[in-house]
Amino acid sequence: MLSNVELDHLTESDIGRCLSDVDGLKGWVRIEARPTRRVVVDFTMRLGAAGRQREQKLGTWPDRSLADIRRTADQLRRAPAPVAIALKQSPKTASTRIAVREGASMTVSELFDGWHRDALGDRKDAGESVRRSLLKDVMPHIGGLPASSITSTEVSAMLERIVERGAPRQAGCVLADLRQMFRWGLQASIIDSDPTTSLHKSDFGGAAQERSRTLSADEVAELAIRMDAGRLAPHVRQAVWLLLATGVRVGELVQARWNDIDLYRRTWTIPAEFSHSGREHTLPLSAFAIRQLEPGIRSKRSEQWVFPGRTPSEALSAKALGKQIRDRQRGTQIRGRSSATQTLLLSGGAWTPLDLRRTTAALMLATGTDPALISICLSQSQRPASPADDIAVTAFDQWIQVFETLGNRLQEFENRSRADERQAA
Repeated sequence: MLSNVELDHLTESDIGRCLSDVDGLKGWVRIEARPTRRVVVDFTMRLGAAGRQREQKLGTWPDRSLADIRRTADQLRRAPAPVAIALKQSPKTASTRIAVREGASMTVSELFDGWHRDALGDRKDAGESVRRSLLKDVMPHIGGLPASSITSTEVSAMLERIVERGAPRQAGCVLADLRQMFRWGLQASIIDSDPTTSLHKSDFGGAAQERSRTLSADEVAELAIRMDAGRLAPHVRQAVWLLLATGVRVGELVQARWNDIDLYRRTWTIPAEFSHSGREHTLPLSAFAIRQLEPGIRSKRSEQWVFPGRTPSEALSAKALGKQIRDRQRGTQIRGRSSATQTLLLSGGAWTPLDLRRTTAALMLATGTDPALISICLSQSQRPASPADDIAVTAFDQWIQVFETLGNRLQEFENRSRADERQAA
């Protein structure tokens, strides 16, 4: 039988050990690096009849006390057998969905599985982003606990851990997802109360604020110079210029495919599956934008993706692009990341790839383009599906001119940075 004294005296030399406790309770010792480096123990137990047993997570010490973990294990052993229940009919699919309710033994992880199947399947990413978020920040801590026993105190402690690692916005997003999940459980009569009712985003760093950062023309010129000094990977620099030259969103850019780019007509068709609006649309590519694609055309790292990820078969992650830029605006270097910190920090402050779309609109406005036309150029919902559409020919010709003028302006910034570099040499 384990004791609190034994757990308190665990060190990094114990990492990997399996600790045995009463009634088959086991604990696996591991190191947790963030927010502070410490030794923790993940407790599990085996549940189910012989031949059909499964590993059940019970929580992590010291986030949960040994007494609490044993109490949860005892509750799970005494819980009734699983019972299948029918959930309300979905108006979208006109079919009855089925979830599994295990009475008091239904865990948070199993509640999430039911919510994911019933409510998230119709989302654009089929709930994948929510799944990744909760698997990282929720399930390791309360995933194995009975959903009906979760308290607001336990949820609050878990969210505080996210805030402590410097991600208050993520804490707010996790709270919003948990609130939807628990309310779904209430409607399905799986749980009797929602532990998130008394919690608010403002308690954990506030609600997410909409960004309004826009780079000035002088900052874009400064950025052109700093990208040369920032030791950026060539494809990252090309991605920044293409974001500015096209006004597309980061998620659309990183999923650009060679088959969707027509170099002869100088157009890029973004399919509905990758577009923010959920509909296919085509935009013109200026001569400047084409020049950013030329290195990839000459020596493709992938036959499919314009910006491949770690392997030629996968697209570059939007997060990976953001990290490359964020690492060069930090005060101190993160271990294993770029040492060229602050090389991309502009005179107007830090920026992200998400700010470049607003910057594109500002640059268009500075060239004298009508604001209504700018709105149409950047609005996927108003853009015709194809330049071949007879009704759209005149409008598309206008867009070509707008993007070409923008490209010329960006080319001036790039030429100026090269001239400054030659002069410095």
